[in-house]
Amino acid sequence: MYVGFKVEKNKPYLIVGQGLAGTILAHHFLEAQIPFEIWDASPTYFTSSHAAGGIFNPVTGRKLEKTWLAEELFNYLPDFYTRLQETLQASFFHPMPLFRPFAHAEMRTWLEERKAQIDHDYLEWTTEGVWIKEAGWVDASILVRVSQIYFRQLGIFQSREYVSSLAFGRVIFCEGFHGQQNPLWAKLPFLPAKGELLIFESDQPSKDYILSKNGFVLPLTVNQFKVGATYRWDEFSPAETADAQDELQQKLLSMGVDSYTRLITRVGVRPATQDRRPFIGMHPHEPVGIFNGFGSKGVSLIPFFARAFVREIQGIEELPFEVSIQRFSHLFSP
Repeated sequence: MYVGFKVEKNKPYLIVGQGLAGTILAHHFLEAQIPFEIWDASPTYFTSSHAAGGIFNPVTGRKLEKTWLAEELFNYLPDFYTRLQETLQASFFHPMPLFRPFAHAEMRTWLEERKAQIDHDYLEWTTEGVWIKEAGWVDASILVRVSQIYFRQLGIFQSREYVSSLAFGRVIFCEGFHGQQNPLWAKLPFLPAKGELLIFESDQPSKDYILSKNGFVLPLTVNQFKVGATYRWDEFSPAETADAQDELQQKLLSMGVDSYTRLITRVGVRPATQDRRPFIGMHPHEPVGIFNGFGSKGVSLIPFFARAFVREIQGIEELPFEVSIQRFSHLFSP
């Protein structure tokens, strides 16, 4: 994937944070042969990457609308993850059908009545619900873990917290929800959302598809699944909460799962934003940049925008204004 890449001693770029965003941006730097190092302090700062549902889905909302930039994202996503699996010699990209049953007869009637207003590129209708094509999931935890091994082998990874260093010309921060605590980005309108999911064992759900009904049940192995996810905006600790676990139990019951064994709870904080668009670009007055704010759709958004960010860095093409931090230029007045 990175033919001809050479590790340089003098690296003009430092990437801070090796969650999903920092990891995928780093792979694009490698592909573009941009010398860099990547630092991560995950023992100190937990991220959402190891607790992500990881679902990619081109259809969103109860109106079955195409997700933002669906064609652009889903034209690039499968090829990128497939190539990355080959490079890392690991399996983490899992295309899989997603089924959305009609919640009730009234919902089915309402959707069928507005069929003419719905784009059907990714949909297959049945009497029980709608199948969504080109969906699936990415095991973000495996991707991040095997990537770190790969970066270590290249000699470009350090497990350390960021401290100001003159050894790098530019620093790009990929800190997830911790970015709101960075003085450089504190004025940006973050809206982090804590989420919990449960990995469980059962013989009731199907192992052949993702079930989506006010939550999701996603097959991991023949009899292991994960259910998610919850949202909370008032506290961001790594601890699970009783309310969220009760909510997950109710989601399982609503999807016909009443016999299961709890295995593992995962907790993370999504780096979401108030306008639901990422924060990408270089600071207007400092040699620093940000690649953050991908929320709950990181596995879909990050590859496409990592490539876009690299193209801007290379001077090939500017970032779309709606994701560029230039849209907040008034917050960075000297």
